[in-house]
Amino acid sequence: LPKYKYQHISPSNNFLEDSQPKRTRTLHDTFRCIMALRGLDGWHEVHKNRFTHERWEELHHAMHNEADVLLYLNPFIDAALAQAIQAEYSLVESSVPGSYSFEMPEDNPSFQCRLEEHPQDDAFFVEVLEEDHGIQDPYVTGDDRIEDIEAMEKESRLSPFALLEGGTLLIARALGVEHGDNVLDVCGGPGSKALLLAGDLFGRSINSQRSTAGRLVVNEVSKQNASALQRVLHRYLPWSFFEAGHIILTSADIRTPSNSVERHGPYDRILLEAPSTNDRALLRGHPVEADRWSKGKLKVNHEQQVKMLHNALWMLKEGGILLYTVAALAQEECDDVIEAVVRKALGNFELEVLPAGEDILRMIPGIGAEQSHWGTYLLPDRTGFTPRYFARLRIRRRTHEGAQLKSET
Repeated sequence: LPKYKYQHISPSNNFLEDSQPKRTRTLHDTFRCIMALRGLDGWHEVHKNRFTHERWEELHHAMHNEADVLLYLNPFIDAALAQAIQAEYSLVESSVPGSYSFEMPEDNPSFQCRLEEHPQDDAFFVEVLEEDHGIQDPYVTGDDRIEDIEAMEKESRLSPFALLEGGTLLIARALGVEHGDNVLDVCGGPGSKALLLAGDLFGRSINSQRSTAGRLVVNEVSKQNASALQRVLHRYLPWSFFEAGHIILTSADIRTPSNSVERHGPYDRILLEAPSTNDRALLRGHPVEADRWSKGKLKVNHEQQVKMLHNALWMLKEGGILLYTVAALAQEECDDVIEAVVRKALGNFELEVLPAGEDILRMIPGIGAEQSHWGTYLLPDRTGFTPRYFARLRIRRRTHEGAQLKSET
């Protein structure tokens, strides 16, 4: 058995401290060590050891602060309405394309709206309350006719904007969606990323008068979250996208084979925001989750994340890009997942880990991103964003049995 420095819980601060010289670990010692790395105190200790005491103090303090929220202007609303919002909310372009810093109007706004908050995603979705702005959606003007009157009414009252956390906006942009791509959002709830991906995929078609091309498959395995996701997307996106099959909603578990998500592939771009420890939410008021935290739970999360990411790779085209992201700080849920998948993929795929290029780095405010061995961290004490990790993988070549035959067909 390995040797380690014996440690005990200090009654004053419950942090691990050195107390005795090195000796061989016993089962009793192992149990004490495991128990010490549980709950909020164990969470503090693990991250303090990783980031150093001084950096952890700064990061811990920053996670208590409100995250930077930007206004995302719906690219599918009428240009006149977009200009009115820009003036009324004093919009100023941010470093992330398509998003703005803003000021909420104090008196007599030109239209009434309700904000629906999703705290864990730091998102506020707008629900328009007025029956008619006097402005129509571009999809129901001119010679375009929709026979379904109910669908026409939906398209003429699209929600004009959403207030989204800056890191969410950046992650969606970092995927690099292009016109005509087949795109998958694996864990789509509550809808922030899907809105952004739809804007990148179809927004240019509206502005350039090109025909709509490509497809966005938005998956959410939780039935409750899937229902909320559907409401958000229908509120923001033209109904014609759904009718024409450009946007498809699914509710499948990516960990299982032959699911509905796989049948719509293969994909040019895949975004996987895997379920993970949400360290900021844990710190800011989820005492039950904080008490349940443990190193063992990190291992369980790691195993599930590896399985999801590896399965997602099989749905990616050669040359396609997959972006993996989590709201966690622990290396077990970040770099260790990428390393495990790269090793697991040997013999099936020739993978390329893509660094964050200049096009991504210039979108990050403050001191900026922090590169790790496999990916990139966005941390609140350096960027103002909520804690986030992301890494991008490209399949250069499939090497598994039958890959050549599949590419030829």
